[in-house]
Amino acid sequence: MASAAALSLLAVLGAGDEAARSELFGRLRPSVVVLEATSASGDRLAHGTGFVVRADGLVATNHHVIDGFTTMRAVFADGRKVPVTGVVFSEPKNDLAVVKLDQAGLTPLPLGRSDGLTEGSTIFVLGNPLGLDFTFSQGVVSAVRARGLPADSRLELKDADRQPLLQLDVNSDFGGSGSPVVDAEGRVVGVLVSKMGRSLFAVPVDTLSGLLEARPLDEPARPLKQVPWWNLVISGVVLGLTLLLLKGRLRLSRGPPKAQRRYTGYEE
Repeated sequence: MASAAALSLLAVLGAGDEAARSELFGRLRPSVVVLEATSASGDRLAHGTGFVVRADGLVATNHHVIDGFTTMRAVFADGRKVPVTGVVFSEPKNDLAVVKLDQAGLTPLPLGRSDGLTEGSTIFVLGNPLGLDFTFSQGVVSAVRARGLPADSRLELKDADRQPLLQLDVNSDFGGSGSPVVDAEGRVVGVLVSKMGRSLFAVPVDTLSGLLEARPLDEPARPLKQVPWWNLVISGVVLGLTLLLLKGRLRLSRGPPKAQRRYTGYEE
């Protein structure tokens, strides 16, 4: 049976861990955002998570969080709603993206390294699963999938599931995509990307760091959704054919021309 002194020591250690987790949550919260896709009237159509990686308004998230949307905003924990002005880069292969906000003076999260993670490493996630904004969870790294997942896996991430992934045992759900996965020091070690059963998967932060170093981050951000030029050409051709068909039907509805009516015996 444990002695009173041992129980007291465990209580102190538990209280210390609780205080450390609370302090970590407080440090992460101002740098994590809810990314909302909105309608023309401002209603929320879909949502995901992102986190600040540069003070001048750069936010990292998943490619699939922003893909296909034309209007988005970032909602901070203090209630601020900041428009997303464009995409700095978007990488479907790794399911990563960085967007630009119309906001400066932000607090970026420090990026750590993921190559030192091992099975059993403690991690924390702050995100917005199922619309439950700013949910904080603790878990562990279940496996380091250096070669991605098997070809017959049920995880549908296009090419991203063939890239290095971290398998996590942590509480999150849909809407948590793009959440930062951090270590006990608050350094980002991964970006949450998908869920399969009880397991969650994250892209290692080393992949994100490599993209941030390789991409030109200071060039003007492009619009969220660009219509490919061939779509414009096809739309023009379809519109032209439609007008021709309508014109032909209009002529047929009026009957043959006057000169033709005389020739064919139609009455005047």
